Amino acid sequence: MGSGVKKYQGIDLMIWVILLFVFEFLTVKAGSVWFSSQPWSLSIVPALTAIVYMRWGAYGILYAFLGGIAVSFASDATSMQYVIYSFGNLLSALLLLMFRTVGKAGVRDKTSLSVIFALLTALLMQTGRGIVSVILGYDAGGIIGFISTDILSTAFSVLIVLITRRLDGVFEDQISYLIRVNNEEKEKGGRE
Repeated sequence: MGSGVKKYQGIDLMIWVILLFVFEFLTVKAGSVWFSSQPWSLSIVPALTAIVYMRWGAYGILYAFLGGIAVSFASDATSMQYVIYSFGNLLSALLLLMFRTVGKAGVRDKTSLSVIFALLTALLMQTGRGIVSVILGYDAGGIIGFISTDILSTAFSVLIVLITRRLDGVFEDQISYLIRVNNEEKEKGGRE
């Protein structure tokens, strides 16, 4: 990867981290103020993590970890919740295996695979949180609790992925995207 691509990658990942913390803070605070008595939560972490996995592959693992920090920070969580969310989200790294079997383009281009990818991102994170909480000595019912209270986040993740896959270059491997754009520019320049 050239230095220009590395710089683009660094800037792109930083923008996604800023979006993660800003939007997570807003969604958590809005939910706690407007819907504080409801037995569910809304998080943008699974949706944005799915997008970063698509854009940069394994860098999504770091993003999933930071997503746990963002959720915990926005929720005024305990130190134990930081551990549960940050390390629990790492189970979503299993999604990288999906890229090996069907490829990023396969996930991006097929609506059904995009939906499955978004669903799995959220469900693996929730399951991972439940597993980490059990390892730390919490009740095994916590796994069900994480999945049931975050069902809205799962649906939100699917919706965001379906929207972003329609936007040019957003839900797309960025190296492939840069090559495609470069080739289109060369082709366009050759016709002029």
